[in-house]
Amino acid sequence: MNERQTISVEPVGEGPQCLEGAVESKEQREQRRRLEILKRWEIAIHVLDRGCVVKVGCKSIAFVSIEDGYKEIGRYLENPQLVATQHGFEDHL
Repeated sequence: MNERQTISVEPVGEGPQCLEGAVESKEQREQRRRLEILKRWEIAIHVLDRGCVVKVGCKSIAFVSIEDGYKEIGRYLENPQLVATQHGFEDHL
């Protein structure tokens, strides 16, 4: 009537599968760090008759052309820490 069954399970592969891929590469850590910096600050662009002003958080930078402003935003998205350092607001990262 009530029969008890025993099931034997053999391990498959080397080690637990849940730990696979748990180690982050240097590139993944760097990407995560850049994303965390970018999430902290709002980016705003104010287009003027001549150029634009790009605001990141509480810091504003004026550019003589809209294209220059867009290029710098692209550089900031690629490497926020480098661009912030170049513009003198690395303390705000």
